[in-house]
Amino acid sequence: MKKSTAKVALVTGAAGGIGLSIAQHLHSMGILVAMVDIKPEVQEQAAKISAYAYQADISKSEEVGRVISVVQEELGDPLILVNCAGVGGPFHRAEDVQESEWDWIMNVNLKAVFLFTSLLLPAMKSSGFGRIVNIASIQGLFGSARSSTYVASKHGMIGYTKTIAAEAGPFGVTCNAICPGYVETGMVTQDRKIDQYTQRVIAKSPVKRISLPSEIARVVLHLIDDEAGFINGSSIVVDGGLSAHLGIT
Repeated sequence: MKKSTAKVALVTGAAGGIGLSIAQHLHSMGILVAMVDIKPEVQEQAAKISAYAYQADISKSEEVGRVISVVQEELGDPLILVNCAGVGGPFHRAEDVQESEWDWIMNVNLKAVFLFTSLLLPAMKSSGFGRIVNIASIQGLFGSARSSTYVASKHGMIGYTKTIAAEAGPFGVTCNAICPGYVETGMVTQDRKIDQYTQRVIAKSPVKRISLPSEIARVVLHLIDDEAGFINGSSIVVDGGLSAHLGIT
């Protein structure tokens, strides 16, 4: 198992799916984990692993500031930040996207990444160590019909990742993105339309399945390792070879 000297990690979108798995894996390393999510279920999930739950709407700057202040007071400065919170829909043609929908997706998927990063980065720089991992998507590398807002937000996340990597690298802080393909989460297994689409994706995939959340979490563990400091500004694709095989998503 990878080791890190960092004592505190903050994970957004931690009430379920990929974020929850990441929180569980970080906790297993002896790291204090601040689990942040808008869903009240984050309290129950945190209690199961003796982590710390913080319910907040991270699309709002005042909420992010409040959470960070409380975490710093209760646990100390998080030197590991995993921006995992994200929303996908609605899915329709670009000309039919409403401004409110655009703002909602951008605020959760991209603005929140900016808010957490900008507020936590100074402490990371001062300590001489920091690990920022942004959970993007293979749709941040390609276009995808009927997903213009989501695709734009994930492209933006990858661009932001590269810029933070360039600025923060000299201070011992790395910033990388993970680009999952299709992952087995509640959204996939509970939504019939998404499940039908996922079955078509599986048929095209070289490995004939989608990812487990734990497979994404283990990539995070590698990136936060003390000895992973030369991995910086990367967008690591974890999709079973789907995009490499097809060149499209």
